[in-house]
Amino acid sequence: MMLCWILISLFVGFLKAQENPEVIYAQVGGNVILPRENIKGDVYVNWYRGKDINITISRNPQSGIQRGEMHVFKFMHFHSTVIIHVIMFNITAHVCWSFVAKEMKTHADLLPDFSLKISPVQESDFEIWRCEQHVLSSTYKKTYKLYHVTIPKVPAVIAGDPLSLECKMDSSPVKPKVTWIPPENSDCHQRNHYSEKIEVKDVSRCHSGVWTCMLEYGLKKKYYTEATTTVSVIDLSASPDTIYTSSSKVNIPCSLSSDIPWSILNETGLSGGSWSFTPLSDPKSTHSLLSLSVGSVVRWNKTQGKDSPVKAEGRELKDHVLSINLPVSEKIRGVYTCSLTFSTKTLSRKVQVEVLNVSSSGGSRVYEGQSVNLTCSLGHQLTSDLEVKWNCSSCSIFFGLNLHQSTLSIPEVKVEHSGKLTCELWKKGEKLTSAVLSLKIEKAPVDIWLCVAISSGVVVFILLVVVTIICIRRHRQMMMYRRRKIKYCCCKNPQQNQKGFYKT
Repeated sequence: MMLCWILISLFVGFLKAQENPEVIYAQVGGNVILPRENIKGDVYVNWYRGKDINITISRNPQSGIQRGEMHVFKFMHFHSTVIIHVIMFNITAHVCWSFVAKEMKTHADLLPDFSLKISPVQESDFEIWRCEQHVLSSTYKKTYKLYHVTIPKVPAVIAGDPLSLECKMDSSPVKPKVTWIPPENSDCHQRNHYSEKIEVKDVSRCHSGVWTCMLEYGLKKKYYTEATTTVSVIDLSASPDTIYTSSSKVNIPCSLSSDIPWSILNETGLSGGSWSFTPLSDPKSTHSLLSLSVGSVVRWNKTQGKDSPVKAEGRELKDHVLSINLPVSEKIRGVYTCSLTFSTKTLSRKVQVEVLNVSSSGGSRVYEGQSVNLTCSLGHQLTSDLEVKWNCSSCSIFFGLNLHQSTLSIPEVKVEHSGKLTCELWKKGEKLTSAVLSLKIEKAPVDIWLCVAISSGVVVFILLVVVTIICIRRHRQMMMYRRRKIKYCCCKNPQQNQKGFYKT
């Protein structure tokens, strides 16, 4: 008889407590806090769910936080005259609770102020929750009722497409005030929206992330509930307009703005993609480098021909990074285009690659006394916002020269000018890249052929002198030989009045 009276008392108390339950909104999968009214004193706190007479979780000043059947001892504390009947009821409650625990798997816990936190919220939690507090012989009761707030899930959206979000709420005695809070993304400044449904006509990466629908409601006391949904915007990340490099390899960036699985992209209508190259020296000529094959395996495949100045390697894609790596040379100067093709549109990003090159008119090895021109260039005239700075920490070659010119003319180099020359490219106080030239200046070597020529000339000169002398001497000898002797004779018929010998 006493047991029936106890059950009837509990049931009547339960009905009274449900007269005006506080409205609390919650989202399935989220968490919700049911606040405990602040009652001073050595308080016993019991939390119940629905019509269950078993305690879900409780707080006992002596034994701390307890779950399940421990409510029996609290009841005994206030009704010591019916100990025997309570013990009998405890056995039944214990059996009942064991069965319920197996079915529901309690996911409620107490906060430091003994408010009830439910996380994660499940469908079975949308019912009445009761809080009973006992201080000595006084009992304080408070009831709450959970109502749904839901946000229909939206599929992945391609950048430029429209986006629609709606915050749906179960009908209740209160009318919540709705505030939509957009995701926080870098370099994005978005305002809150104050309606249950919002429309975005042209989505961008700024709209990608977690959107929060915040509800403000309550008559006597204000309550706040947050429901969230994740919006995935398919777009390519912003990339620098120009990359300046001089290293051995350069990474040309291209990636999805969010880490979206390739399966989702395929469902959205992805049909392919490509990398192409347009040389700065020939803007009308475009070369295909790679093509994207989609399916169970996503990869870049080579498409460049033999005459293509740029050679890119194909690879399998396992994440959202679509970048390519290229060896650096003057041939890779140009504009690179990364594209993803969908059934409704194409997303693309362009990056211009500039290669800084430093060179010497005499090569890396120069002989002392020569004139040298040092050139630091991108292959074309620098724009007004770009500045060149020369640097050489271990040599004196730059003494007296203007170090902000692209070309330096050195009339006569010396051995002590040898060292590493650095050309830095600056833009608005920021160093973009630098190139290094190792210049080695040597003493001019003696040319062996010059020695041979000089020696040969001396020998020839000596031979000519000898031959000349010999010729002169022989000429003299010949002249002596050819000279005739004077002959005298006696005429048989001497002329008149002439006597002696006559020249014949």
